[in-house]
Amino acid sequence: MNSNSVGVFREKEIDGKPFHTYTLSSQTDTTTPSSSGETAIDGDDHLSLQQPLFLCPSLRLKADEINYSYSEILPFNISPYFPSIRGADQQVQHLLDSDSQQVHDLLHSDNSHDDDGDEICKLPVVPIYWCNSKEIEFDQFNCGACERSKIGTDYYICLTCDLMFHKECVESPLEIKHPSYPFLSLKLYTRHEQLMSCMCCKHPSNLIFYYCPTYKLSLHPDCAMKPISIFIDHPKRHPHLLTFFPKQASLLCDVCSLIKEAFPTYVCLRCIFVAHRDCIYFPYVIKICRHQHRISFTSSLPSGKWSCGVCRKKVDNNCGAYTCNKCSHYFVHTRCALREDLWDGKDLEGVPEEPEIILEPFETIADGIILHFSHGHHLKLKTSGVYNENIICQACILPIYEGNYYSCMDQCNFILHEACANASRKKDHALHSHPLTLKVVSDIQNEYFKGYFRCSACDRESCGFIYEEDQYSIDIRCASVSEPFDYQGHEHPLFQALDRKEEREAICQICRKKYGRKLNCIECNYIICFSCATLPYKAKYKLDKHFLTFREGEEGSDQLDWCEVCEKKLEYSREGGFYACDDCCTTLHVDCLLGKEMYMLNPGHTVMAYRSNIYILPNNTMTRPFCQLHKEDRCPHKVIFNWHDMTFCSYSCSMD
Repeated sequence: MNSNSVGVFREKEIDGKPFHTYTLSSQTDTTTPSSSGETAIDGDDHLSLQQPLFLCPSLRLKADEINYSYSEILPFNISPYFPSIRGADQQVQHLLDSDSQQVHDLLHSDNSHDDDGDEICKLPVVPIYWCNSKEIEFDQFNCGACERSKIGTDYYICLTCDLMFHKECVESPLEIKHPSYPFLSLKLYTRHEQLMSCMCCKHPSNLIFYYCPTYKLSLHPDCAMKPISIFIDHPKRHPHLLTFFPKQASLLCDVCSLIKEAFPTYVCLRCIFVAHRDCIYFPYVIKICRHQHRISFTSSLPSGKWSCGVCRKKVDNNCGAYTCNKCSHYFVHTRCALREDLWDGKDLEGVPEEPEIILEPFETIADGIILHFSHGHHLKLKTSGVYNENIICQACILPIYEGNYYSCMDQCNFILHEACANASRKKDHALHSHPLTLKVVSDIQNEYFKGYFRCSACDRESCGFIYEEDQYSIDIRCASVSEPFDYQGHEHPLFQALDRKEEREAICQICRKKYGRKLNCIECNYIICFSCATLPYKAKYKLDKHFLTFREGEEGSDQLDWCEVCEKKLEYSREGGFYACDDCCTTLHVDCLLGKEMYMLNPGHTVMAYRSNIYILPNNTMTRPFCQLHKEDRCPHKVIFNWHDMTFCSYSCSMD
């Protein structure tokens, strides 16, 4: 391998401080971009020996693609240097050593094309540098080599293929010696079937990345070539000077209590203190959506056995954590507190707490009479008597089974459960890092969809009330779930204690599906999705005077095998559940009792999908209509969906 194909780090001062900085082993002090943003290569002098010229990464990828398949992780063979006419014969020879006539043609023909006939770039890239990354919009840049939109300050642009590249992706040598791994070589690889993540930034490593097969280390070029400070002086985190320590594989960080092999690690020998570079600059005061108060970092915990308020796992007393000054014994791992789905990214140290503004959901007019923000008429408190399946709450779109509810005094059929009427106008919820605002679905403006929304937690459509922030929305039942959640179908309290990776792979105990947000038990392996957890545990059926109780699939028996509504057999398996009355031996499918889209069963409501109106009508004729999609089945639910004079038994049928 050519010596100039090996990248190394050397000591260099930046702003008067010592750093390990990346450089090519044979590279002299080359021209660097000026602070004014001028290019380092100018005019016809683009072959100047002061600034090496580089091959376009598109060409390097195409040339390597000729010799390899997509089925394996492949090392690069093409050096980044452009084989210019001035002293680059060794680079040309290196390319020709592959014994590939196609590679030769790529570099020497006037018009090079790949197997598909697409033109391949064979010109050097022209460097253009920006000194201020804020001048570039995030959605306007996507590196043509690593396919990432990470914003930096130095870029290359290729005038032939009209693509932009990170400076590091263009200059990436075939091998790099990294200070964090002094005894290893990280080689440049491409093409792989299994998706890997960069050990530094955790984002996927796609087309081009540095890799060590022995230890499974993977780094993006821009992550691998970051300058590494030799010393860090940060008194807020530690009173003494911290020194870079390269053999970090076995060192436990005193801030995050983790071993991170890819993160530069710093130590204080006087105090036996260890910290990752990014952990040194962790914020001190933050607000997370899992707790009602601000939490602040503490370097040590009081004696005792403590668990994390997010993942519910043990917190190491000898390491740092976030704690609440108002709630005793509330602690959160640093790695949990700073998760993107929990923390809004704001450091609140020195920021005064603003007084909480409480927006009441209604105004009390008289005893038992209110004026709710969602309705223009007065509502009166009543107590449910005989069950009527047509009396439904406009907030959660479920029937009034029992208890108190508010009814419009102006006879317009507007009804709210008492609990729904008291729902907070603003809510901090464990599912989202920003506060959510309660709205009526008709207030949501969308050019293509009106009158309904899809819940981000349970993935159901709903035309009820919505908690919303930006593009995130959940229905009122999912928003009512808090930790610990007392689910009647399980003996232990449930928490949202899984991290996002675990949650995506977890299977719901009831429906046996992976999608959707989930709750889990920290005492056993019980996991349930929000869709199943928010099903009414007890519900009414118009032909049974008793409450029906939700049962999991395996609770079925041979004696309970027919649904009272559809008159089809109940399939007892691990997937799904059913409702049953032990007193009357009544059994029903969940969809037959509550409806396939239970939060859309609002007769008289109209929704718009793809600029077409869909009318929700009562299914109260003498003969139930046939579904347009399932032509042999009559619509079994209490409403039908009418679209372009066609009848459907559910909203999903009308969309198929």
